[in-house]
Amino acid sequence: MRLPLFPIVLISCAAGLEAQTIERPQAFDSAQRVVAVTPALAGRLRLEAPVWPARGDYREARLYTVEPTGGFVLVVQQTSGVLERYPLTDDERGALRAVIDAAMSTSGRPSGESATDVVSEPAGNAFARHQTALAATIYAPLAASLADDGSAAGALYLLVTGGTFFASYAATQSTPFTRAQSALAADLGLAAGANGFLIGYAASGRTDRNVRAVAFASAVAGTIAGATLGQSLSDAEAHGAYLGIESSSAAAVVASIGFGQPGRGTATAVVAVAPIGYLLGVQYPRRAGYHVTAGDVEAVGTVGLIGTLATGAVIEHMDHPSDRQAAGFLAGGFLAGALLGDRVIAHRLDLTEAQASILNVAAGAGALIGAAVPVIAGSSDASSTLASGAVGAVLGMSVIASSFHPGGASELPGAGRFRSARPSFHGVALSVHSASAVAALIGIPGRHALVRLTF
Repeated sequence: MRLPLFPIVLISCAAGLEAQTIERPQAFDSAQRVVAVTPALAGRLRLEAPVWPARGDYREARLYTVEPTGGFVLVVQQTSGVLERYPLTDDERGALRAVIDAAMSTSGRPSGESATDVVSEPAGNAFARHQTALAATIYAPLAASLADDGSAAGALYLLVTGGTFFASYAATQSTPFTRAQSALAADLGLAAGANGFLIGYAASGRTDRNVRAVAFASAVAGTIAGATLGQSLSDAEAHGAYLGIESSSAAAVVASIGFGQPGRGTATAVVAVAPIGYLLGVQYPRRAGYHVTAGDVEAVGTVGLIGTLATGAVIEHMDHPSDRQAAGFLAGGFLAGALLGDRVIAHRLDLTEAQASILNVAAGAGALIGAAVPVIAGSSDASSTLASGAVGAVLGMSVIASSFHPGGASELPGAGRFRSARPSFHGVALSVHSASAVAALIGIPGRHALVRLTF
């Protein structure tokens, strides 16, 4: 007996639908944080056979559940674009998860970024841009300072700046750099140049050509070291390394001046603690009891600079402070600002690097507007200008931050207030009334509640 063609087609399609395989993405770890593994992350987590079948220089690996048959499949994307699939049983998947959980408990978070599933994204041409900017501000001026006359100095400046661009761009064509490498290479270049200068000053007590040559060589070495060390770091860890160097240097200045060390002794102390600061900075996003992103670290550093600005207002009120006293107060202001930034920002918000960048601009713009207020009022007091600039920077950051809607943050009722959606904690809470801030800046009469700090 012959069946009609149409029912046969329907039956065949239904059978095909029942046999369809669905793959759903799964996290590798119990905390649901690692959803992709790169070779750098695999090396950091010490993933090896037999639990880890991926081999070679692949791009990334992801894990999927298989439905309705059950089990798992590890999909490895090679650099050529080819996908390799490795089926895993429930036991094999459990063993892999146990290894990753154990590695994370000892090595810390594999990434400090919110919703980031790799150690660090490719930097692309950003590496060349960062290095060119560093050359224009550090390498080239140092190289130019070694020349004997102005024309030679100008030529050296132009050659070093332009040459750095072409050299760094050529390097990116043969070696893929990550954003962490790009950031750390620039930051360690700057830090190493400064520390090289301090080493020369501590040894000779001078700042002559030989000292500047040491600083130049140190900056180049620091850049190379940063590009190497950043290979296995997340973006947050790379930014945290520089914040750690800054904070440890500030602490060393405060301690040295407190113990009455001379200038060369203070320089020696700053250089000595720099490696410790680097290590502590890398551990900051790994070991913090809250999520810390690269944007958080940048914003914390910005608040530290605002603390330095506010401390400058205090110094202006002092009677003829010495250079050493001023340095101690400024360093202490940075530390106090960084601690406040950690409590207010890193504890509460998961900022992206783009958000942190616009916050930096907002802080600078707010400082300019704030500094203009005493001038408009007819005051020429430097202390008032610095204090108003610091207040303006805080307001500028707060007003812009209140408009953010990152993954871990939500806006609260009320104009310009922000707080993370994370579980509450006991600490410092900052509330800013942006409408009142605008009214005060444009001169509307009345009492305006600008900032509220809750402890």
